[in-house]
Amino acid sequence: MQKSLRGSFIAGCAGLVVSLLALLAFGGGPVGAVVSLALWGLSFGVVQLCQVNMTQAAAPDTFEAAMSLNTMAYNTSIALGALFGGLLADHLGLTGVVWYGVALTGAALLLTLAARCTSSRGEREQAPAAVGG
Repeated sequence: MQKSLRGSFIAGCAGLVVSLLALLAFGGGPVGAVVSLALWGLSFGVVQLCQVNMTQAAAPDTFEAAMSLNTMAYNTSIALGALFGGLLADHLGLTGVVWYGVALTGAALLLTLAARCTSSRGEREQAPAAVGG
């Protein structure tokens, strides 16, 4: 289940990046904007559901506390995103804000991919010790 959950999270993050890039490329017209925002909404829903499920998998015995921390981080991210997005909109315009979103979401995608490689390597290195111990 973890592989498909992580794969869904990666697909959702990739969908967010693609939707923001599509918004930059085709968002000037109503059809391009609607299609881009529909893809963004679908991708965001996937990411959000995966995040809740990954939190539950990481802390099954203390799920309520873990979700409290997750919610705090989520709301802090919204506040910081609004602050920096507003500053960017003032200085670089709305296109700068979308590029900011592309950069942050792309970084999250790369971090997730890197964590997956590290996790897989760590599990392989620990597996013989667990069997022999």
